[in-house]
Amino acid sequence: MKKLFLILFVLFGLNSSVFADGHVKRILSTSQTGMGNDIVYPSGKAKITAFEFTVPVGGPVVPHTHSFPVLIMIQQGEIELTQGGKSYVYKAGDAFIEDVGVAHESKNIGDVPVKAIVVAMGVEGQKIMTPVK
Repeated sequence: MKKLFLILFVLFGLNSSVFADGHVKRILSTSQTGMGNDIVYPSGKAKITAFEFTVPVGGPVVPHTHSFPVLIMIQQGEIELTQGGKSYVYKAGDAFIEDVGVAHESKNIGDVPVKAIVVAMGVEGQKIMTPVK
């Protein structure tokens, strides 16, 4: 009975109080990457890593791949992401998922440094980013 009460409290009590006063703003809810592909999760022991990433004005991010999904939340600036001849522009307030196993690169095309929060939804023992030559 205690478990049922706890489940009902979490489902109804917590949910209504969180959304009732407007403290929650959805940033992203998607099943696709920023390049329009389905999100792919690897198997293995999960390891989540979050960090702030800065790209100077005009600065590039070298061509690279990821072995697991990476969430990018642009906090400041404007960046152009290029993959397979297609370009996508993201600016402050935008969020997207980078593709798994697809080579891509980016460049700061704005007039201020790009600052982004990056959350790598990874696997223990795998690199977040692998440069492509």
